[in-house]
Amino acid sequence: MAKHSKTSHKHKPAVERTLPIERIVELFSRRFEDPYLNPTAELTFDDFVTAFPDISGDALEEALTYWTSHSGEKLLQTKTIEGTKTDVRVWYIHGLMKHFQWSSPVPNPLESRG
Repeated sequence: MAKHSKTSHKHKPAVERTLPIERIVELFSRRFEDPYLNPTAELTFDDFVTAFPDISGDALEEALTYWTSHSGEKLLQTKTIEGTKTDVRVWYIHGLMKHFQWSSPVPNPLESRG
């Protein structure tokens, strides 16, 4: 019997099971009207800690790092905002991605309404 590889496409990495990107997008969608296009739709690490009490701080940090450096289409981005005393790291949803993932289908106005 053949052994299964850890890089098998059938299994998600542990970090994706711990915090799927859908949960992150859902959090942004609950907090902001249109997180894809809203330039103020940013969350701090503390916001994520509060929103996901079931995930340890280390696992949460690993998941956020994973999703911001995920290969392929970039959805979650991060930046540092310079403050008066300290700099604050925030995460935001990349605005162009809504058109490619998790968007609701647009009805075709040319279809008959029989």
